[in-house]
Amino acid sequence: MSQNLADKAMLVKLSISKWSARKHDKKVSKEVAQKYGTDQERGRYNKVLIAQEAIKKIGQAESAARTFHYDQTLPWKDDGARILPSANYLHYTQEIRRFKADFEAQVRAFIANYPDLIEDARRELNGLFDPADYPDLWKIDKKFAFEVEVDPLPTAADFRVNLQGEEVNRIKGEIEDRLGRAQADAMKDLFNRLHDVVKHMAEKLADKSAIFRDTLVTNIQELVDLLPRLNLTGDPRLEELRRDVADRLLGYGPEDLRKNQFARQETAQAANDILAAMAGYTNAA
Repeated sequence: MSQNLADKAMLVKLSISKWSARKHDKKVSKEVAQKYGTDQERGRYNKVLIAQEAIKKIGQAESAARTFHYDQTLPWKDDGARILPSANYLHYTQEIRRFKADFEAQVRAFIANYPDLIEDARRELNGLFDPADYPDLWKIDKKFAFEVEVDPLPTAADFRVNLQGEEVNRIKGEIEDRLGRAQADAMKDLFNRLHDVVKHMAEKLADKSAIFRDTLVTNIQELVDLLPRLNLTGDPRLEELRRDVADRLLGYGPEDLRKNQFARQETAQAANDILAAMAGYTNAA
């Protein structure tokens, strides 16, 4: 099991850090506590050091990267790493470079404006302003980082240690069991993703008065396109469901589903049929 999985996938870890632009003001927290006769630990006053609009685009770039990372990978149990199937490696690495470039561009723009932002904060914070709260210009870029680490999946065959034979076999068995559970959890995650988008469509289309966005359809299209690259085991049940979803739920565009009652009812019924068929699959996944 472990060698088979290691041949088909790897581990990828996304680490993003950024300056929070907030600071706990101990002095103000103490003054507030004394004013209201309470313990200082009952509340904290946190200063917003920089106008949040100035750093907002960095947060948006981070959020977009993390969403992509989770969509394109599968769950693993160790230190934030996730399973990246080999079939999805090229697409993932190409796109994550784009997300990194966007993040770093937003950081550069922020740093270019950093001195002016500090002066704005000096005026807006007034008596709460403390220059010691702000890292020097040459240090601020160290507060931001975007790193992607790719490592091979561990296998029982990699285990080498000077122990008695029985102990080595026990530990190797534990590794095999853990990898087997990880593979099962990863496949279950795929069935659950498909189930969630189909269920969402069924619920929206069943309500004649419900207003929905184009993403009701485009999210399904994106998942249908992605699943073949994430199907670690080549599970024919998942592929059958994927094809069924593509054939029966993507025949009409969002506007057709809004305006054409027949299209809406037909697609809603198809979604419910697929959910009924999926129940057994998800339980078995």
